[in-house]
Amino acid sequence: MSKKVKTDFLNEIVTILQKGLKSQDTFIAVFSLLESTIPYTSATLFLYDEKKDALNVIHQKGKYIADLASEIPFDRGMGISSWVSRQREPVVLESLDKSRPGKEKRFNSFVSIPLWVADKLIGVLNMGHEDPGYYSVAEKEDYRIVGSQISMIVEKINLRSQLEQKNKELTETLEKLNTAQTTLIEKEKLATIGEIAVAVNHEINSPLTSIIGLAEILEIAFNTGNEKKVREGLKGILKQARKIQKVTEKLNNVREVKTMNYHGSTDMLVL
Repeated sequence: MSKKVKTDFLNEIVTILQKGLKSQDTFIAVFSLLESTIPYTSATLFLYDEKKDALNVIHQKGKYIADLASEIPFDRGMGISSWVSRQREPVVLESLDKSRPGKEKRFNSFVSIPLWVADKLIGVLNMGHEDPGYYSVAEKEDYRIVGSQISMIVEKINLRSQLEQKNKELTETLEKLNTAQTTLIEKEKLATIGEIAVAVNHEINSPLTSIIGLAEILEIAFNTGNEKKVREGLKGILKQARKIQKVTEKLNNVREVKTMNYHGSTDMLVL
């Protein structure tokens, strides 16, 4: 890889990152750039699952999954990718003519690049070519540079995915809180209505009882011809009726409700 090719590759990587594409679109763009920089027959990106300590195919291009010895088990799964994930440097197999070329001799030249960010394993990138001698040990440093750039991209995608998941969880939590708040407000409204009903019942029931009593007295006074009693009864009825009128006026103009202890026992609402 010439110096110009390296520079162009790095510039294109930066451009891809700046576009803010979705995960799969980013991988497609990266693999297309990779193919124009280091051509391959097939290429596969394995992502490392730290919880399961295993490698999983996250993206591939070409007819086959790029791997060797896929029938041989290693610590993190089948195939050479599992073994390479323990390494720090790219593993280059210039020619597989005299060695194990892989199932059905799909690849005759192969490079496997472990992807690391500091001490954190990100995954493994494999590239296979049908022609022998296509990848060279002399270009291992170029493969390492490519690996470091792709590691950075994958790590950024992982962080973005984690952030999106956290935002989703936060949104769900806020929705639950809003629902709970709405429910609480409705309950408070019902409780307030109940308190108002109790208060109105007391404020109206007391003068209403007096009116009924006075009306009964008036009836008796009227039958006996006691004019003074009739006059006093009418004044009393008018007084109690005005009390009821004041209560209804307060209801029409109510802006705030407060509770107070009524006769030292029941919480009553004051309008």
